[in-house]
Amino acid sequence: MNTEENKQWYLEAVADANREWMVAVETDPFRVGRDEDCELNLTDKRISRRHFEIRRSGEHIWILDLESTNGTYLNQKKIKQAELLEQGDIISIGKYKFRISHVKSDSKSMGDETIPIDFSKNLEDLASLEPKLRALLNSGNVIPHFQPILRFSDKAVVGYEILGRVFDKFLPSNPSDLLELAQCVGYAAELSTLFREKGVHIGKNLPGFPILFVNTTPQEVCQLDVLVESLRMTQKIAPSNRIIVEINEKAITDTNEMSRFRNRLEKLNIGLAFDDFGVGQTRLLELAKAPPDYLKFDASLIHQIHLAPKRLHQMISTFVKAAHDLGIDTLAEGIECSNEEETCHRLGFKFAQGFFYSKPLPITEINFTSF
Repeated sequence: MNTEENKQWYLEAVADANREWMVAVETDPFRVGRDEDCELNLTDKRISRRHFEIRRSGEHIWILDLESTNGTYLNQKKIKQAELLEQGDIISIGKYKFRISHVKSDSKSMGDETIPIDFSKNLEDLASLEPKLRALLNSGNVIPHFQPILRFSDKAVVGYEILGRVFDKFLPSNPSDLLELAQCVGYAAELSTLFREKGVHIGKNLPGFPILFVNTTPQEVCQLDVLVESLRMTQKIAPSNRIIVEINEKAITDTNEMSRFRNRLEKLNIGLAFDDFGVGQTRLLELAKAPPDYLKFDASLIHQIHLAPKRLHQMISTFVKAAHDLGIDTLAEGIECSNEEETCHRLGFKFAQGFFYSKPLPITEINFTSF
């Protein structure tokens, strides 16, 4: 399944007599106004201290006026509610006009670009961390955490996502950084397998034999034969639990191969979930070719969804219904407040997950009476 990389969006000044410039919309939210704490600080008395903000939902961005005195105009129309933004849209406030763009022009940027951590460029770090990672794999000293997945209709806990955690002062505490390190030294599959197998071994003791959602790395998806054998061993650890394997949407490049992979999982009584899923017509057409059992909508789509434009709500609702028509259960991931929960329920999601219910916890710290 072909997917588009997350776009980098820019505000490009098209009506500033002093100079030409542009700024990357890198934070969420990205606020514009006269206040110094705004991500884009502008000096114009007609601009409010906090005038408007831009937010991201998956690959989409949208604008919300912050009850400014003189209003925010999108394509010469004063906005009254949240509106989706598209390439080429013009935002006007005070003396300023900005063009929305996801293609960087020759205009000088007002800020430096963020450079992500890259272990592969620091050979000394790799040389010192590789033995420690190997020792971790040999000892199996990881602590699985469990985050509940609830059914919207009755708020019952139906399953848990297993998330691997490591508490080693010599290794990265962030799971993404740890997996990146493991990938650089050739141990990503081994670490991912350890997280799954130990998580399922402990998770089978959760009350009621809940569904256990386990994760994979993109590198494992490139070797599906090896992954299937690993999952076969994982399933044997907890034969009374339903296992669901999560595949990141961006790791799916061949729908025919993914369809064959799903058929092999069915023979093992293992389900399939597509994780971090976005919204788009192309995805919907390709989804029909290799439908998973679960579709986990990206948390960036769910964040502040109650404030998002109605057009985005309509898109998500249409997509949720289409997934259900294909026999796919939908899950809203990353719910953090009651407003997000209420909106997701109204949009038709069947299942929910997020900090609003519980953060990921070791099995010894889960309060089962709170659900």
